Amino acid sequence: MATIWEETKKQGAKMKGRSIREKIEYFWEYYKIHTLVAAVIITLAVSLVHAWVTAKDSALCVVLINSMAETVDGTMEKWNSDLTERLGFDPKKYEVTIDATVMLGAASATANQEYASAQKLAALIGSASVDVLIADTPIFEQYSQNEVTGDLRDLFSQDELASLKGRIYYTDASTFSDYDSADLDVTEKQAAYVIDHRDPASMKDPVPVGIYMDEDTLIGQSGVYAYLTASDTFQGHPSEAILGIPVNSPRKDAALEAVKYIMGD
Repeated sequence: MATIWEETKKQGAKMKGRSIREKIEYFWEYYKIHTLVAAVIITLAVSLVHAWVTAKDSALCVVLINSMAETVDGTMEKWNSDLTERLGFDPKKYEVTIDATVMLGAASATANQEYASAQKLAALIGSASVDVLIADTPIFEQYSQNEVTGDLRDLFSQDELASLKGRIYYTDASTFSDYDSADLDVTEKQAAYVIDHRDPASMKDPVPVGIYMDEDTLIGQSGVYAYLTASDTFQGHPSEAILGIPVNSPRKDAALEAVKYIMGD
């Protein structure tokens, strides 16, 4: 049996005296699979090296759930630019991420989209990658009930909280147990409650976990949640856009600075 080297010499001899075109056609006929495989491997290797070399550390990650931010021209680009400048990080080494692709509940077009969004958000939160979370009331309440959002009393001073009076979103810790039972239809039970999330007196164990994005905030002025109307209700009150800071955010100083920017300070 001929060795690989001998077979290569034999095939090479056949090409002796042939034209360049014939040599190329012969090479492609016998070696195209090897060439394509090699090309794919090289492309992947280059991509991985490029991604590793150009990777930046995160300065801030803001996630907007069920928003229309991607449809408002220039909105996210301006926020990104303003926050990058405000935080003072070197944009060559650090990056601000504003993600408005997460769609959950009625806002998602299909069950597949909702599943993908839920998995993505779970991965982001689980890996402590989210610093600011903004969502409509039903979704925000769901994550607050799962203790994803942090207690504002641990994030703001008493004076700062006093300045937010009437704009603070409370969740009722006494209903956290709804999510402990696998036999319960949590969504229906939660929706059946009548709770004014601006009024801690309407709850047994109120915890301040969010800030309403009223019309004078950057979120309110941008109209990225303008689709919410008086007919969109949850727990007996209109659904609105709420901002919170995940309890496991590793960049709380940057998150608080982002909140000031969003609040117009």
